[in-house]
Amino acid sequence: MMVIPADLPALVAPVAWMLGTWEGWGMRAGCGESGEACQSGEDAPVIEEIRGDVVGEQMRLVTRVYAGVSSAPIDPTWDAAHGLSVIAKGDLVSEETLYVSVAPSDAPLPPPGQYNPREFTATSASTEGHAAVWDGVSVGPRVQMVSDAIALGASAARVNHLGRMFGLVAGELMWTQERSLDGEDQANVEISGRLMRTAQASTESGEAIEGIDDSQGGFLV
Repeated sequence: MMVIPADLPALVAPVAWMLGTWEGWGMRAGCGESGEACQSGEDAPVIEEIRGDVVGEQMRLVTRVYAGVSSAPIDPTWDAAHGLSVIAKGDLVSEETLYVSVAPSDAPLPPPGQYNPREFTATSASTEGHAAVWDGVSVGPRVQMVSDAIALGASAARVNHLGRMFGLVAGELMWTQERSLDGEDQANVEISGRLMRTAQASTESGEAIEGIDDSQGGFLV
């Protein structure tokens, strides 16, 4: 049985499974291997790093995406470890810092194996020149979030919608992001990834945070 750290903030618990350091690979749509902005060209591999930490009553996610060059033809079935073994990390393409604030809930704990939906808001800023306010929902090991409130720098791509999904599948963190630009009728997938956890996060007391409570038969709720 896993012991939940006593000083884990209650409002971080629903997303605690995302905490820690994750590394893996993915694909970025319409980009050359040099990592230029996604405007045209073939899809290209990327190396991805995500770090989740507790900051007060919030979760901070820092996501870094690097250009990648693969030594073998890309196979979408590669797991995170295999992708990292054949894709070399190049220059930094983007970095984003995201702060997640989960809304309080007085709902009773669900039965084992079931999860309460938990709404949250988030704010983010990216080296690609945009900042966003997000609305989202977490249901167990799944997160979905969207933003139509996006501030753009002078040289940023004219993004008017962002959507993102995270999920834990067979121990790997899977995620995708879609976006739409001015003049586009529908959103298109911009980036995807699958990452493995390489280090656990910890609370201020030094206890590791795994995000799974075996006594409840599932993820923290």
